[in-house]
Amino acid sequence: MHLSPLVTSMPVNPLRALFPYAARPGMLNLASGHPSRDAYDAEGLEAAAARAACEAAGWSYGPAAGDPELVAALTRLTVPIADGQRLLVTSGAQQAVDLALRALVPPGSRVLLPEPVYPAILALAAAAGIEVAGYEVPADDDRLEGLATALRAGDVRAIYTLPTFSNPTGECWSLAQRLRVLALCAEAGVPVVEDDPYRMIRFAEPPPSLAELAPQVAGSCVIYAGSLSKFVAPGLRLGWAIAPEPLAKAMQELRQAADLQPNSLAQRVAVHYLESGRVDSHVNRVRDLYSARKARLASVLAEAGFRVPDTEGGMFLFPRLPEGQTASALFDRAVAENVLIAPGPAFALPGRGAGLSDRVRLCFAGLSETLIGEAAERLVGALAPTGAQV
Repeated sequence: MHLSPLVTSMPVNPLRALFPYAARPGMLNLASGHPSRDAYDAEGLEAAAARAACEAAGWSYGPAAGDPELVAALTRLTVPIADGQRLLVTSGAQQAVDLALRALVPPGSRVLLPEPVYPAILALAAAAGIEVAGYEVPADDDRLEGLATALRAGDVRAIYTLPTFSNPTGECWSLAQRLRVLALCAEAGVPVVEDDPYRMIRFAEPPPSLAELAPQVAGSCVIYAGSLSKFVAPGLRLGWAIAPEPLAKAMQELRQAADLQPNSLAQRVAVHYLESGRVDSHVNRVRDLYSARKARLASVLAEAGFRVPDTEGGMFLFPRLPEGQTASALFDRAVAENVLIAPGPAFALPGRGAGLSDRVRLCFAGLSETLIGEAAERLVGALAPTGAQV
């Protein structure tokens, strides 16, 4: 039996490789980007699930584009939808990105990915036979000459972005950077796939999404991906895409070929929850929880010499380690102290991990504020002594 090269070329997701460590008794997990279970609105979700279970629609086949009532609810929830665009329900934002790239980028062509990168996108691209190249958006750079150079390199069919509370960095592009990215991509005739799953988890108001800004930039095209996973419940596996009608049609046909439709029962649960009147108070509670946890983690690390960028939302910090420390050595020492971290090189494009050897991604969402403090203290205790070889 010979497997397809598209399968054998898929990179191993380095974050999934951490799961066995996370299962160890007593391990405090700062590595996995999972929402906190104590942040679910269990009462509201149970009520929504009970209502959904009584409906025949929850147990039946449904439209490939999604339950019409959920489409309507998400339309009210998400960014404004421009004329000529349509919302498509997907199995999480990951499927929205996958369908967009498969519809836009032929095998052998190139998509630009941000550096550092969410590693699941590398596997997604490999499975579709898509080549990848990187670009950077430094916090203090509004001209983005690096991106302009990458676009001029040719054969770029799309650019993937995660501009709002990014994974892994937690950073948020400025308004000027967003407009510049749209202008550069419009000039190059390259569509933008905007992955925006963290927008609701904000501690300060971010700039408008690229999708909202696109009408201001002639010739720009943005495909927007949203998700219920980070602020409602990841187990629903529901997200959405907003795309121009011809592309939305192509994405719908691709998803219909793969899995026919989104999960009917999950969609009915989501409909009832989104219409319950509980969402605003729930999201405010989640923001308060995560903001306090982030502040606790950042404070302990900063006192120990970590260089912690300020972030205003999302679920992650991506600090630089104290001088002389490396992520690979710290990982081993941290595991011995029963705290799990994600080393920076896990978020690099192939062959570029050395540039992230002094960074680690830490998720502050998954543990209580007390356990966050304990995990941070364990991590500080795992640092190599000053002057030691690491």
